[in-house]
Amino acid sequence: MTQRRSWDLGALEQTLLAPLHARAQDARRRRPLVPDPVAAGVVDEIGPEIGTGATGPAAAPRLDDLATVLRGAILDHWVREFLATHPAGTVVELGAGLSTRAERLTSSGGDSFPGASWVDVDLPGVTELRRTLLPDAAGRRFVAGSILDEDWLDVVRELPGPYLLVSESVLTLLPEQGVQRVVFTVGSLLPGATLLMDTVGRSVADRLQRCEPLCSRGLMFDWTCEDPRELEPWGLRLQESRGAGELPEAVQRGLPLSGRALAVALRAAPQLRGHRLARYEVAAV
Repeated sequence: MTQRRSWDLGALEQTLLAPLHARAQDARRRRPLVPDPVAAGVVDEIGPEIGTGATGPAAAPRLDDLATVLRGAILDHWVREFLATHPAGTVVELGAGLSTRAERLTSSGGDSFPGASWVDVDLPGVTELRRTLLPDAAGRRFVAGSILDEDWLDVVRELPGPYLLVSESVLTLLPEQGVQRVVFTVGSLLPGATLLMDTVGRSVADRLQRCEPLCSRGLMFDWTCEDPRELEPWGLRLQESRGAGELPEAVQRGLPLSGRALAVALRAAPQLRGHRLARYEVAAV
């Protein structure tokens, strides 16, 4: 039996892997909401114990995991829309974790964006993991470092625009000043870029901090946002906002009937209210 390699990941780095586990668990169901065999294969390789403390394929699905999968489907939809309009544009994953979005969008439903550039930005430990487990993605660049630094922007500016930045459950864990710094720097160096991110209200943040993986790692939500419009004074023009169950029609059509019913349940779940996805245009500073 082959022994798995040991990965030394910090508390924040492990938390960024949580979406991977949710997608892998979904992929193993008889009728997955968002087919993602690459995610399932990556979890098999690194082991289910890394990231969320999940117990593996037999783990009972949780509401938060289902919401994570559907939020990912909404982000996928927005990225597809961007690339359909700008097939030679650049997609930047901020705090990429082990996102398999590029693989999902180029291998399912006949989509193909061969002219697009992809940049994955994450801390060195996660970037090493990405290079090992996802080494063959064409057009993908890895930047090891903090999204609060400007090194990744130097890489992105060398690639063709327009630019789409994706933050999946990453900016929510930064201090408010850190989020402002990212937004202002992008506005200065990549004016007109599109930013996809989630916002978390206080009640949602308080609940999540009592749950895994945050509670055992001492991570806190230093800032919260009750309405994505609150960020418009920072130079962000809100274009669209959705909750996990508020699916675009194209996403809903692609789900099995069970998935559509789950989306309805998520829309009615009070514990998920206040966690929103937002699509912004970043104004020039």
